[in-house]
Amino acid sequence: MKKSSRSRVKVKGLNQERAINEIIKNINIYDYKRIEHSLSEFEVDYKDHKLVKKMLENLGFEVLSISHNGFLYSLKKLFTSYGLIVAVVICSILYAFQYNFVLKIDIFGYSNKNEIARLVKSNLKSRFKPNIDTKSLEIVIKDNFDDVSSVSVAIVGQSLVININEGIIPDEMKEGDAIISLYDGLITNINLIQGTLAVNVGDIVKKGDILVYPYIIDAEGEKRDVTPKAEIYADVWLYGTQTHYDYSVETKRTGKKFVKNEVFLSTLLLYSSAGNVEFEHFEKEESIKILTKNNLLPLKRKKTVYYETEIIETFNDFSLIKEELIEKAKEKALIFLTENEIIKKENYNIREGGSVHEIEYVITVERNIGG
Repeated sequence: MKKSSRSRVKVKGLNQERAINEIIKNINIYDYKRIEHSLSEFEVDYKDHKLVKKMLENLGFEVLSISHNGFLYSLKKLFTSYGLIVAVVICSILYAFQYNFVLKIDIFGYSNKNEIARLVKSNLKSRFKPNIDTKSLEIVIKDNFDDVSSVSVAIVGQSLVININEGIIPDEMKEGDAIISLYDGLITNINLIQGTLAVNVGDIVKKGDILVYPYIIDAEGEKRDVTPKAEIYADVWLYGTQTHYDYSVETKRTGKKFVKNEVFLSTLLLYSSAGNVEFEHFEKEESIKILTKNNLLPLKRKKTVYYETEIIETFNDFSLIKEELIEKAKEKALIFLTENEIIKKENYNIREGGSVHEIEYVITVERNIGG
């Protein structure tokens, strides 16, 4: 049974545990349920719901809905001006409509934000959220910026949030001063033309490591600056991951519903259909229709539809779809393969923890890591 004066919050986003741990330091949380990997819901005291919503959005999560019940909420509705309610309803409708569009682009972790923003805008076919392919935008950014080591694109509220990790290049190295590694890899072949080697065949290097110094030591033992030239090949590893959950929970409508109609003269309730909703779990939708268009008899009808919901638990046997999941992980790794590049080796690892299986697919290719 639901407690009085509480609000139920439905939130979407990854790694929700850290957000919940942050919130419970100051606010009580009740009846926490994980619906699926990135979707959960819980209850908080009605007085805390605005603060919880603000904290979740500040932490980068999307609040899908907040529903209320109990004495405090009913009391607030009773003493609220009906004119204000109408204004709120109209504003809510307009807000709900425009909420489906991305209004701004936020970029974090990259120095030249203007170039990233221009590239993203040129690749956005529409600002309508369902038409935005975040995975494609990640690939476009990686393909156009060599100094981007990893990138994630997500829609948070009405913002397109882009988090970027830049490749670490030592301060003492400037473009043209030394040959540096463009990738992580195991060096397999070196053809030094000019300069001083900083690595050998068999060394494992990381992106940003120096491969060839821009100098030589002449016959007299003197150091002379030169323009480094070399072909350096390495086995580079391309990764793709796929996570599977053996157990999942989702909320679905049963098909049953309860309809309540109310007629108001301004703020005065003239009629209300009999009966109360008896569903233990439900979702509701409200609509208001103006019955008269003059100011003398401002009649309005409010229709509330309650849809009964049920929680469905699903058990997904990993062994039955193992091969399909491996193929999906492989497809993610193949994204990083360049044109005409030959695969030298493929393998995968499966990590298990509780009811979670994570597949890591590794593709090995030979690539010129010094440009």
